[in-house]
Amino acid sequence: MAINLRSSITDIPRNVLEGERDQFGIQPFEDGLINFIENTNTPITIALQGEWGSGKTSLMNSLQQSLSVGDNSKFHSIWLNTWEYALMNDAHTTLINILGCLIQETAKVADIDESKTQKMLGKLAKFSKAAGSFAIKTAGNKLADGVGDFVSEQIIPSEGKSTVSEIRNELQKAISDCCSNTEKSNFIFFIDDLDRIDPPVAVELLELLKNIFTLKNCVFVLAIDYDVVIKGLEPKFGKLTDYNEREFRSFFDKIIQVPFSMPVNNYKIDDFLKESLLNINYITTEQGKKTELIVNFTDIANLTVGSNPRALKRMLNSLSLIGCINAAKSKKMKEENEDDQLHSDLEILINFALVSIQISYPPVYRLLTMYPNFLQWNESVALQMNLKALDEQSREKLAKNPEFDEVWEQVLFRLCENDPYLKKKALNISRLLNTIKETVIEHGESVEDIIGGIISLSSVTNLEAFDKTPQEYHRGELLKSIRRRLIPELQKELPEISNKIKPQGARVQTNAYIKFTEKDWGHWVKLFTHPHEGKIRLIIISTKWMCSVNYGSFEEALKKAELWEQYEILERDYNNFTTKHSGFEQLPLNEQMSKYENCHQLNPHLYYVLPNIDAFKEEDNIKKICGVIAELYGFLLRMSELKKSLDNYFMNNKI
Repeated sequence: MAINLRSSITDIPRNVLEGERDQFGIQPFEDGLINFIENTNTPITIALQGEWGSGKTSLMNSLQQSLSVGDNSKFHSIWLNTWEYALMNDAHTTLINILGCLIQETAKVADIDESKTQKMLGKLAKFSKAAGSFAIKTAGNKLADGVGDFVSEQIIPSEGKSTVSEIRNELQKAISDCCSNTEKSNFIFFIDDLDRIDPPVAVELLELLKNIFTLKNCVFVLAIDYDVVIKGLEPKFGKLTDYNEREFRSFFDKIIQVPFSMPVNNYKIDDFLKESLLNINYITTEQGKKTELIVNFTDIANLTVGSNPRALKRMLNSLSLIGCINAAKSKKMKEENEDDQLHSDLEILINFALVSIQISYPPVYRLLTMYPNFLQWNESVALQMNLKALDEQSREKLAKNPEFDEVWEQVLFRLCENDPYLKKKALNISRLLNTIKETVIEHGESVEDIIGGIISLSSVTNLEAFDKTPQEYHRGELLKSIRRRLIPELQKELPEISNKIKPQGARVQTNAYIKFTEKDWGHWVKLFTHPHEGKIRLIIISTKWMCSVNYGSFEEALKKAELWEQYEILERDYNNFTTKHSGFEQLPLNEQMSKYENCHQLNPHLYYVLPNIDAFKEEDNIKKICGVIAELYGFLLRMSELKKSLDNYFMNNKI
């Protein structure tokens, strides 16, 4: 299949007449609905229910094409977009204009004499005057506010009832005559965009349609979200509660005979995502052939934006915009900017996830921009975010839930508790972040490196990004510059190993390593930067493997080897050492423990924030960073000694 590359995915309804195919696997549902409508008794009203962007208009387009086009069609078709009549009009005018349009379109199809059409419109004007007067007398200021509490058993004033009956009788006769004299036996009305007009007006329109257009040989197909009906009925019934829910439902059931919920949860989005990602050049043709990669995209989408077509298209367009901007940045620099380009499957997958989180869960995205290593979210992070503390009962309950049993997951839970929408989606968010964690670790990468290195790319489409514009800089070049200045200073600071202090690894993309041993992966530190609240944050990281998980927990192993006191001294010294280095922050050592499949690790993390790139070139700042790294090297040596003592104990005791 040839791919026609574009920079965006158009968010317009599917046009069956132009041969646009079903991309979401909705055809079986559509065929069933067509069969039902073709064989239904009339009058009947069908509601296509679904949230914003769920594909209601696309389905109606397809239904209209299948039911009213062609020699074997049984239906005369009329389409009305209610939103067009609501623009720049008050509630009352909107309703009357919509009814007038329906009468005119019906008269045109039924070939009613022009004079009769004008008489019906005149009667509608008479009714409009009576209904308008009634509304003003009963609704008071609500009408002026655009609320218009028209919905009532006395919706039509007594002086207007005979007028409505006359209009309905004349329409019925015209429709019956038309159906008797043509091969098409029914009329089908498609009423679109009811959920784009003011909810009370939408509810009022439903009531008026019931009173005027409940006619034989007529099928009404309405595109509406039930939530709109609920909002529109609040002036009559108050806020929805468990006690009045039946009243809301009864009104809806009175108007709608057949509710059809858009089968969003059944949409097959794999092919749509694959084709769209190829079209916007986000993935290569070879990547498009990787089934597992496409499944991963689908899983991430389902946990974030879901299968709502409009939400998916918005996310895809954000991805495309990010790609266009970063490509332009690279071109401007006249070099291949490896930092700002995504190459590996892992990078494009994580970027996809981050943009999806940005769109679906903005508070979570904001926290990730501040603390990319979500595995290290802890109580200090929770305090900075002003998150409510967990009571003991909640903590015990979460500890038994595998989705929220870790410290960072409980911080996430507390963040979600602050927002009604996030609260409903907390399980999905936890599963998503755990999926990211597992995927990154499987590729042998660091969560902090990957998230921190990629998240700044998506800031251009983040609405919150305009609060504090992120620093624009080339991460690789900055890290090379910092490392180039640091190594001579470290060699002076640590003369006993000066000949061993060298760069580790030739490539600098999102991080830069400095080693303190002849061989790689002995004692080392990793430098990493990312934009942080309008500034640049340097992160200094190392890792020290301590003992096998077969020995039990790290604490149990230390106590068994009678080394717990030695560790407590190390921990105390480490937790206090940055207090003499102004500007540096650290997380407590006991919160830097990672437990992987077969080992326990200590992962020291240090943070240093400076205002801009130039600040990292200043001699005083380089010396401060050097002093911290030199002292951290001392702690790595102490950790190694502790590890050696642990190993000796378990080896000698054959445990």
